[in-house]
Amino acid sequence: MKEQITRARFYFNLAEEGASQLNKASRWPVWSSLLIYRNILDAIEDNDYDNLTKRAYVRRAKKLLMLPLAYSRSLSTRS
Repeated sequence: MKEQITRARFYFNLAEEGASQLNKASRWPVWSSLLIYRNILDAIEDNDYDNLTKRAYVRRAKKLLMLPLAYSRSLSTRS
């Protein structure tokens, strides 16, 4: 599981580059997803990689708090 999380983080980092190149209207949902799914990976790690008997999730309040960050990143057009 550790290897898969490392692999997922690698691809999330690559996706950041692509997300910044998307149509402006599409960036915010993509950035929101990237941030939320990264936090799910953190939750899997916090559960000692036990994803069969423990649920890895991000609480709704934390998701809502991530939205402004996702929005600010969506405004960036990094190359």
